[in-house]
Amino acid sequence: MNAREAYEAGRVAHGLAMAALDRRARTVGIARLVLAGVALLLVGAIVWAPLDAGGRTRMWVAVGATAAAFVGLVIFHARLHEAAGRASAALRFHQRGLARLSHAWDELPATSARFASAEHPFSKDLDVFGRASLMQLVDTSETLLGEERVARLLSLEAPAGWPEETRGRQQAARELGGRLAFREELATRAGVVRREDRRDVEAMFRWAESRDAVPSAVRWLAWILPATVLAAVIVGPALGVRVGWIVALVIGEMGIGHLTSARTAPALESVSDRLSAVTQWRSMIELIEREPFEGPLLTALRDRLRVAAPGGELASDALAGLERIVGFADARRNEAFRFFFAPVLMWDAHCALALTRWRDRAGTRLRPWLDALADIEALASLGGFAFEHPDYAWPELTPEAMFDARGLGHPLIADARRVGNDVSLPSGGRALVITGSNMSGKSTFLRAMGVNAILAAAGAPVCARSLRVGPLYVATSMRVDDSLEHGVSHFYAELRRLKGIVDRAGEAAAARPPAAALFLLDEILHGTNSRERILGAWAVVRHLLAQGALGAVSTHDTGITAPEGSLGDRIQNAHFEEQVEGETMTFDYVLRAGVVQSSNALRLMRAAGLDVPDDGRAAD
Repeated sequence: MNAREAYEAGRVAHGLAMAALDRRARTVGIARLVLAGVALLLVGAIVWAPLDAGGRTRMWVAVGATAAAFVGLVIFHARLHEAAGRASAALRFHQRGLARLSHAWDELPATSARFASAEHPFSKDLDVFGRASLMQLVDTSETLLGEERVARLLSLEAPAGWPEETRGRQQAARELGGRLAFREELATRAGVVRREDRRDVEAMFRWAESRDAVPSAVRWLAWILPATVLAAVIVGPALGVRVGWIVALVIGEMGIGHLTSARTAPALESVSDRLSAVTQWRSMIELIEREPFEGPLLTALRDRLRVAAPGGELASDALAGLERIVGFADARRNEAFRFFFAPVLMWDAHCALALTRWRDRAGTRLRPWLDALADIEALASLGGFAFEHPDYAWPELTPEAMFDARGLGHPLIADARRVGNDVSLPSGGRALVITGSNMSGKSTFLRAMGVNAILAAAGAPVCARSLRVGPLYVATSMRVDDSLEHGVSHFYAELRRLKGIVDRAGEAAAARPPAAALFLLDEILHGTNSRERILGAWAVVRHLLAQGALGAVSTHDTGITAPEGSLGDRIQNAHFEEQVEGETMTFDYVLRAGVVQSSNALRLMRAAGLDVPDDGRAAD
């Protein structure tokens, strides 16, 4: 069963399950209304009907039985809603899989736009984040931590740990690609929490890693005051203590309780609002702890959850304890309980003490546990990408900088429209100069190189028949923006971008072990005249090649082609061209050797309705 068939089968199965659960929930809802009506009728009969003592007793028994049945239906109804939530999350997993396969961008989350940065060396130019992005195509995470980890993998500025760490992610992604049931269950357990309820947990991390202690006075008062009030209420009347004194004692303790709550409120609030997240983490971690992984990276991440807990306690068990404490703390959300019963019982103080004990026992492990969870969720995203694209190649990772691909395509282009091309940059200090007419595919080809280098560094398969790639610092200059606010022209903005690429090439050459910059320059220096463009472009390219960088430059200017002399054997000319039959112009997007011999600007101007002559001279 291929990915589309698997997702379609899951969509149908979970859709039917949701429909059945909805029908049952409606039936139970009607039954609850009926029982409520019966209970009212029975109470009415007790009050107004002429019944003897035996009849009233039987009526009260019937009311009790009806109430018990009503409570049972409430519990059952809640479980149906929980099951419906799980079915809905599972259905969403399969629907989003189908949306990714169809490139239905509007049906996928676009929350990754927050990771976009104009200062990043490539993410904006290569559509890594936002709508119709690489992130939308790869990311299947449901938690904020998992999404951040996927974003980090797809925006690596340097190939750290190359090639061992990258190869480890490859192996993990291969394994998870074949574990559809695990990936579905992981997404389902996370997906029961609404996305808008998935808050940033940094405040909870700060609490878990802090050492703020509950004052000793509060520790003693939390036990002494409730015991004193309870004894006064139970024993006081028998000893002749006046009711007024007992009431005054209770009110006084309530005041102390409210003051104490103000001291403990910050600790409680830091975790109370994140109960749903705790539940989400525990359930996901419990699933991971049970999964029989085989690969070394996945096994190590799972074992971090199994053995890292103090005293050999599983991470899921520790989080279950935190979940119980938070559940007790959230009882204070009931206003009546919060203002009357909680102060008398010193409820907040006891919850704060329980949280302190949990933090002292396991708090420092919370971040490592969730780091492991985020890593596995990110690897599951890479595995899902591999599952959805079985025809993509797993790149061969080489220790030396290079980029050699066969059938290289852009994964954001649908399979039916995508054209693959070969490209060979077998070592550093080499470049392609790509000429071609408008709309022929130059920019898309450059982006295909960059996107596949990103996928390879992340540990994912690439959109190619094969790819041999080494450690590369990707750097691009494609979508350059001017700024009226800061007084920066388009040309100067491009110069700043090129300076950043030159600097990255130096960083890559100085790295240990050595790497290389993969530079991708689209329409280099097109904001100035032809003579200065040619001189400036070759100055930049020579500097990059001298630092061992490799890459590609696209241009309309045929003056920027492989020169004679010292650089001639290190630079290849290639081009895209249009095909013209009569008045019809088409593109095959096939990369050809050599310099383009045609142009289409005037044809495109006429197609757009502009009156220009065939030879470019001014019309009479």
